[in-house]
Amino acid sequence: MLRRITRLAADRPVTRPTRVEFGMYPFASVAWAWDELWSAVRSRVGWAPDEITPTGDVHAGWADERCVVTQICGGPLVAEHQHDWDVIGAFSLDVPHAFDPAHYRSVLLSRHDRPVVELTAPTTRAVANSADSLSGWISLLAATVGPGGTWPGDVVFTGSHLAGIRALAAGDADLASVDGWSLALIADDLPELVGDLHAIGLGPVVPTPPVAARPTLGESRVTELRDAFDDAVSDPAVAGALAALRIAEFVRLDLDDYLPILSLRPSG
Repeated sequence: MLRRITRLAADRPVTRPTRVEFGMYPFASVAWAWDELWSAVRSRVGWAPDEITPTGDVHAGWADERCVVTQICGGPLVAEHQHDWDVIGAFSLDVPHAFDPAHYRSVLLSRHDRPVVELTAPTTRAVANSADSLSGWISLLAATVGPGGTWPGDVVFTGSHLAGIRALAAGDADLASVDGWSLALIADDLPELVGDLHAIGLGPVVPTPPVAARPTLGESRVTELRDAFDDAVSDPAVAGALAALRIAEFVRLDLDDYLPILSLRPSG
C-alpha cells in the first residue's frame, strides 16, 4: 500500500526540472537502453528534462537539487535521503536471485571456492563499492557477520561493483558482494572477467534500487512520473531496451518498502 510522508510540497514553488540521472548501472553497452527508456517516460511527461545527464558520481547526484529524477541505492535513501526523494517505484528484474515484486539478492563472489564461513576471517580482504551500499557492503555484512556486525578483516572500497570484481579477478581481494543486477550486466559484457570467480553465498532479500523524484516537483508531478514509468515499461516499443537492461516490469513502491533496510545497517 502506498503511503507518503506528509510534506509541504504542494505549498512550495515548483522546481524547474533541469536534470535526470540513472547512474547506478552506467555500463556503456546499455547506455542506449537507458536513453530509450527515459525517452518513453519523457514522451508521457511533457515537462521533464529531455535527456539523461550522467555525471559519473551518483552520490553527488542524489544531493544535487537540480537533479529531479534518479535511481538511488536503498542504503543511502533510508540513512540520509528520506526527505530528499519520493520513491515512485522500482524494477522487477530478469536476473538470477530476483523476486517479484521488485526484490533481489546480492551474490557473494570469491576467487576461492570455499564456504562463506571459512572466508569470514581476519585474513580475508573484502572489497565493496562503498560503505553505504546496500548491495555491496550492508548485504555482505548481513550475510557473513550478521546485520549490524563488524567485518573482521581488511576492506577496500573501490567506488563500483565492476572495480570490485576486477580486484577479485586480479587477486587483490578475496570476497565481494555484488548486486545481482550489476553481476548480470557485467557478465553479459565481460564473461571472461567473472568466469574464474565463484558464487559462494547470497545476501538478504531486499528491494531493488528505487526510482525517485524530488518532492519539490509537487505531488501531482510525482504522481505523473509514477504513472509514466508504469505505462512506459508496459509499452512494446521499449521491449528491446528493457531486455538489454534485464528489466521485467515497473512496480509501484513507496518509502515504507525500504525502511526495513535500517535494521541491516552497521551500528558504527
